[in-house]
Formats: sequence, structure tokens, C-alpha cells
Amino acid sequence: MLGRRQLREKVMQNIYAYNCLGTSGEERMVEKNMMKSIDQIYDLYIYLLNLIKVQKDIAEHKIDLAKSKNFPTKEDLNPNLKFVNNKVFRILEQNLELSRYSNDNKNLLWDIYDSYPNNIYKSLIESDLYKNYMSSETNSFTEDLEFISSLFVEFIAEYEDLHDYLEGIQITWADDVHIANAMVHTTLKSFRESSSPLISLYKVYKDLDDKKFTEELFRKTIRYQAETKKIIDDKAQNWELDRIATIDLIVLEMALTEFLYFPNIPAKVTINEYIELAKNFSTEKSRVFVNGILDKTLKELKDNDNLPKYGRGLL
Repeated sequence: MLGRRQLREKVMQNIYAYNCLGTSGEERMVEKNMMKSIDQIYDLYIYLLNLIKVQKDIAEHKIDLAKSKNFPTKEDLNPNLKFVNNKVFRILEQNLELSRYSNDNKNLLWDIYDSYPNNIYKSLIESDLYKNYMSSETNSFTEDLEFISSLFVEFIAEYEDLHDYLEGIQITWADDVHIANAMVHTTLKSFRESSSPLISLYKVYKDLDDKKFTEELFRKTIRYQAETKKIIDDKAQNWELDRIATIDLIVLEMALTEFLYFPNIPAKVTINEYIELAKNFSTEKSRVFVNGILDKTLKELKDNDNLPKYGRGLL
């Protein structure tokens, strides 16, 4: 599921998109697209789980082809089945949520002849990871899980060509693939040998409060832009607003909106979250700049007793 930091990241990206449009009437359209793109992270998550699952199908297909050769070798007739018998594949195959959602959305399934799954499989079987796993005499769920987790991290999550392909399917997936990757990795780590087909997969939102937070943060940041820009202008001594990096300005607007209109969020949490956003998406100096503006603003709000009640109590 997405954490609040990732939800803030999505809001930041869409405030940027909204500002680029230059017309106030596009707010509802941008918000709708934002919420849709968040929902589609679940589709990407399912797509990646299926990309793991299809590796077994490819392996079984190649085993069948080898056995049907005119002159099969002893190895062809008696293949090492350790990979196809990996217990994590069984959990994925039997999971009811994964099966039902994939059957209802067949575009999220992979075919054994698709190039990307086959490229992954080819790289995998040539790797030391695969060779060491296949030669190991250990037969445990722990080993199976560690192998599949490594397969995902090394051959799927870090596969740059796949990222380009995903962007071609859904443009927002280019920004969201790291989120979906984290969801897949966490899902794999949650598996146990006794995992039931009924276990739930990860959701995009932890609960309805997180969804409501995302909507309100987007709306209120836009609604109070004039107010927060004035605060930033007052605090950014020797800096004109048009000289502040675009992302820094959006980060500050969002943070100040939380200070003023989200009283249940501790002010220090807000500062930490937006410093991280600035550090990850703007310049090296942004962290210090954003921290300075927010510290000065918070102190003034506190001194003037203008900080919302709950936020004041959670400093």
C-alpha cells in the first residue's frame, strides 16, 4: 500500500501538472486523473506479480519442448524441476485475489511468448543466482522465497527496458513503478509456506482516511495557493518567487497547507515529509532551503497562536 509520503508525492506531481495548464478550470480534471493514476498502481502491481508467475510457465514450456525433440538427451528427459516446483509459484497460482483480478483484466496477464518475460528468463538462467539455486541440495521454503525475491529485485525491478515498456502502456507507470516494485517485494516477503489462497494482496490505500487525505491535500493546496505564496514570499528573504525552483515552491505550498488546514498532522511530521520530498525531487540545496522556510513559518505561527489546535499540541 502507499504510505502518506508516496501519496504526497502523487499530489505534488499533480499540483505541478495543474500549474502547467495555467487555467483554474482544470482542477477537477487533474484531480480525477490523479486519483485514477493512483488506482492504476494496483494494476501495475498485479502485472508485476504475473510477470513473476509466468517465469514458471516459460520454464515448463521449454521442458516440454526439450522432451519432444527427435533425439532428447538424458537431461531433456529427466530435467531438474527445482525451479518449476518452487513453492512461491504455487502461492501465486493459488491466490484467489490475483486469479480473479487477472481474469477480469486479462491485459494484466503475460504470455509465454512475450518478449519481456522471455528476456528475463534468459538472463535468469544464465545467472549465478539461478545456477547456485538449481545446484543446491537444500529444499526449503526459505530458500525458495529468497530465490524468488532475488529474481524479482535483480531481473524485474531493475530491468530498465521493462520500465520503458510499462511507460508505453500507461504513462504514469514510469513514475509509479518504484512504488509497485516495493509493494511486490513486501508481498513476497509476507508469504509463508502455509499461506492460504485467501490471503489478501496489498491495497493502494491503507484505509479511506488516506484516500480522503490525498483528495483534500490536492484541493486545499490549490484553494489556498495565494495565501501560502504570500507566506513564502514573506519568509524567503532576498528571493523572488519566480527564482524559487518550481518543485520547491510546490513543496512549500503543500507543507504550509498542512500546517494551516490539517490540524491532526503533527507539524514536525509535515516538516520531515516535505524535506524528504524536496531532497528526492529537487536540487541538493532544496532540503536546507525548504527546512529554513518551514522552521521560520512554524515559529511565527506558534508565537502568534495561529497554529491549529491539534498541530500545536503535537510539536
